[in-house]
This record gives sequence, C-alpha cells and structure tokens, in this order.
Amino acid sequence: MLKYILHSFKATLGVLMTASLLISCEADSDTTEPSPEATATHSTFSLVDSIQVDAKFQSSYPEAYNNLRGKTYKVTAQDKLVAYFLEENNGVTLYFRDTSGVDNRSWVSIHFKNRGIQNLPAFISLKDATTVCVHNGQNFSDGSGAMSPGCVKVLDGTAALQYDVATHVLSGTISNLKLPLEYYVPDYSFPNRAGNVLKESGSSRNLNLLFENVKGRKAE
Repeated sequence: MLKYILHSFKATLGVLMTASLLISCEADSDTTEPSPEATATHSTFSLVDSIQVDAKFQSSYPEAYNNLRGKTYKVTAQDKLVAYFLEENNGVTLYFRDTSGVDNRSWVSIHFKNRGIQNLPAFISLKDATTVCVHNGQNFSDGSGAMSPGCVKVLDGTAALQYDVATHVLSGTISNLKLPLEYYVPDYSFPNRAGNVLKESGSSRNLNLLFENVKGRKAE
C-alpha cells in the first residue's frame, strides 16, 4: 500500500513539474524581447523624371527641343535610402535621401502641419497645401546641387502612414508623388534658361516609396 501511495505521489509530482515547466516556457516566450530584425528599416524607392519641351520652343530654343525633349531619367533601389522622421515646427517631417548612386542623389521631405507623430493621418492627399509642405532637391555629379526654395506645388500624390507606438517606428507608402522639374540630371541645366523651359513645358519628377520601421530623430 505504501509503495502504491509513493508511486502515485511521484507520478503526480512528475505531472506537476512538467506543467510547471510548460507554464514557465510559455511565460518566457511571452516576455521575450523582439529580435533586432523585427524593427529593421526597409525601403523601396522609385524615381522617374519625364522631360518635356513644348513645341513653341522648337525655334526659340532648338537646343533644348532637339536634345532634351522626351528624355527620361530613372532610379530604382531597395534599402538604399536615408530615411527618418522628426517632430519640428509644430508638425512632423519625413525625410528620404537616395544613396544608391555615388554622384547623383535626390532627396525629398514631406512636412505634415499641426500634427504629432501619434496622430498622423492614415491616408492623405499630398496636394493639400494647407496641411502638407513638400521640399525636394538633387545633387549632381559635378558637385553642385539644386533645392526647392520653399514648398513645392504638388501635382499629384498620396501618403498612407502607420505609426507603431510600441516600437516607435513609422511605416507607409508615398504613392505617385508628382513634382514639377527644372533640370535633367545627366545634363545639368538649373536654374538657367533650359531649366525654365523644362518647367514651363511640364517636365515632372515622379516618386514612389515604400518604407517600413523608419525611426525618429531629434530636431536640431
């Protein structure tokens, strides 16, 4: 009888210890810190410059009409962006700079007015100048650069944004962002006469960005 009681006690104790270990493992699993890869920043970047020279310039500026009309400049890259957000000037600024090229590098910043990082719009038209200010620029292979003097008139584009409060990162898309253009990157022409001709003729820069887990920086 005593042997039976001891055997039953040992069996029960074994079950309890096994259950305890399972609970402990589950608890450990619930509290495990996410791996660094879980919040690694990823990005996909696409840029297409479409160069237009209006027919009215065929005689007055034949060089631009014959040499630049219809040309395109394209950049596509993955995980080759400097990307971050910062809270400044009573709003939130997203900044993206292409690093896929050595000499010719473009950048764009998008400022959402009167917003905090936790109340960014889930979806917004970037053409709304009352709530959005877009700046853009370009570095050229000769070491010079161009930068918009103020908020650019956005011709088209939308943003979809999602901020993760737990990890303090921002993800989203910038889709079909279309901006007026005053230069053709392989043949630098800004801000001279050719640049004015390109802009007046409707030349445009078109951007698409997909970004995940973009981190914040402190405003200087």
